[in-house]
Order: sequence, then C-alpha cells, then structure tokens
Amino acid sequence: MAIGAAVLSGCSPATVSHAPGAREVRVTGEAGSLGFDQGAQAKKIANAQCGPRGVRSSINDRYEAGTWVFVEGCA
Repeated sequence: MAIGAAVLSGCSPATVSHAPGAREVRVTGEAGSLGFDQGAQAKKIANAQCGPRGVRSSINDRYEAGTWVFVEGCA
C-alpha cells in the first residue's frame, strides 16, 4: 500500500494536544485494514501526516481491528 493510500484520523492542528491525554492517531488502510505486521508502515504514515514533529510513539500504541492506534497523538 502506498503512503498516500491511507486514511488517518485525529491528526489535525485543531485536535492535537501536547498535554497527557492527547487525541490518538488512528491509521487504517484505504481498501480495508492494515495487518498487525504493518506497524512500521503505519508509523511512517502517521509521521508523514503529523507534520515535522511526527507522531508520539509509545509502548501503549496498539493494533485493534485492522487499525494501528498511536495513543499519544501527534508530537
């Protein structure tokens, strides 16, 4: 899947918070779900969409029902 073929939610300047509890970033493939083994690709997509500071990756990030969830949102 190409990076541009992903659907990303939760990563717009109006919804990003730098405080604990920031809005999570969810990455899902355009034609359906991403696989569990596509976490690195999901993180690249999230970093590209979150802007120059990227996504805040943490040990709490998870895979849920075909979607990669980055719980701390954009940096």
